[in-house]
Amino acid sequence: MYRVLYRKYRPRVFADVIGQPQVTVTLKNELMSNRIAHAYLFTGSRGTGKTTCSKILAKAVNCLSPIEGDPCGECAICKGIDDGSIMDVAEIDAASNNGVDDIRMLREEADFTPANARYRVYIIDEVHMLSIGAFNALLKTLEEPPPHVLFILATTEVHKLPATILSRCQRFDFHRIPPQDIADRLTYVCQQEGCTIDHEAALLIAGIADGAMRDSLSLLDQVMGQCEHITEEQVRKTAGLADKTRLIALADCILTHQTAGAIEIIDALHREAKDMARLCEELIEHFRSMMLMRTMKNTEGVLVLSEEDFRKTAEQAQQLSLPQIIAMLDILQNAYDRMLHGVNRRIEMEMTLVKLCAAESKTETASLEPRIAALEKALLQLRENPALLAPPPAASAGSSRRTTVPVIRPDREEMEKLRQNAVPMAEWPEVIEAMMQYSKAIGMGFEGSSAYISGKYVLVDSPNDICFELLRKQTNRDRMREIIRQVTGQEYKLGRYSYPDEPKQQDDPLTQLMADLKAAGVPVENSGTSSSGS
Repeated sequence: MYRVLYRKYRPRVFADVIGQPQVTVTLKNELMSNRIAHAYLFTGSRGTGKTTCSKILAKAVNCLSPIEGDPCGECAICKGIDDGSIMDVAEIDAASNNGVDDIRMLREEADFTPANARYRVYIIDEVHMLSIGAFNALLKTLEEPPPHVLFILATTEVHKLPATILSRCQRFDFHRIPPQDIADRLTYVCQQEGCTIDHEAALLIAGIADGAMRDSLSLLDQVMGQCEHITEEQVRKTAGLADKTRLIALADCILTHQTAGAIEIIDALHREAKDMARLCEELIEHFRSMMLMRTMKNTEGVLVLSEEDFRKTAEQAQQLSLPQIIAMLDILQNAYDRMLHGVNRRIEMEMTLVKLCAAESKTETASLEPRIAALEKALLQLRENPALLAPPPAASAGSSRRTTVPVIRPDREEMEKLRQNAVPMAEWPEVIEAMMQYSKAIGMGFEGSSAYISGKYVLVDSPNDICFELLRKQTNRDRMREIIRQVTGQEYKLGRYSYPDEPKQQDDPLTQLMADLKAAGVPVENSGTSSSGS
């Protein structure tokens, strides 16, 4: 009878266990020094080796000829445990045997000495499923078991175990297996089975398995039934994933606000019977990669991507600011949660893409919240003191302030030449974000602005003059230039892209209202400008 790969290639000694040295090395040392505990607790996510290590430990403590802490695999005890003929090692599923009577029966059996082996070993899998009464019945035996009894508890949800159980066990935490380790193991299994696998395909299987060796071997087993040479495309078809080129194209449609193109891709994937919830999950993973690329300098140990996929994802990440990526992730995550609650998945996915293609307006709306709060506070003060609406006394001609903002160097004629070769500055949103961290009031003064690069200059353009008023202060200019240097890695001078008498974008109504309130003498916070008093 055919044996599935995860059973056929289950490790038989501690050295074969992949990615868990913190567990295997300690267990081997305890076995070699004969410092065997009476109760062990193995915790960790699925498919990471908890049951495998439990069986190896059960054989190792009973092996007639152990080899440096490992079972020999050849003696009568080892073979008997493998084929199930040794009744002294019992594997209990706590999900179906979770009552008080089941534990009482176990306690009665534990009093009898082993029939063949040295230890009577009880492996209780998914132990968190035991009832409260069953846990209480197990406590005394677990604390002071007979000298010939060994308990091995395994669980994926250790937080559900009572503290009284945890304190009586020697705990070992199983980590998710690194993708590269899983890929190497899959390559080895394919060699043993007489087939070949591309490295990108092995990494993709490792990424889908999410650190679980059993899941990766199960998927490999499924793909091997279709072909002898396993490629990334074959893995995607078997796992029901969208083609990577389509996923990249879908992300491009989102970045360029091409709603129709995104809907067409969804329609094509739906006709191919692709699961929309799985597609949403893939998009979440894709934008997560962008988020990490914008946050971390080195993502090599975090992201599992081929060189080509990494390059394309990095190019897309540079087109978005970190707040925009986080906003898109939030939209996708909410859509995925709704899909799991029974809504029409195709319609939900199409709605989500329409939102994502217009995500820029969402992030801009979110950025207006603090400015609206400042206006509401100013209007409240105005309602309490209507006298503030009285026009300010006329100032003398000699003391009147200039209404136009002085031009930031270089002069206007030189700027005309610079603007001919100016290109948009993609990193400008990141610069504004850094200014917000330096000073929220100053950063808000640059809302709605844009910037262009020409030679050694960064040319700032804005629908209002608040940001230019801010840049008149030397400390603000120095901070802006330092932030630009940190973001771009180059030194730039500051210049102005347009002037008050030139056509430009429509003024921000909120900014205009704030300016009118200031002219009336109403104090407005977080505006980023200096007082306009005499």
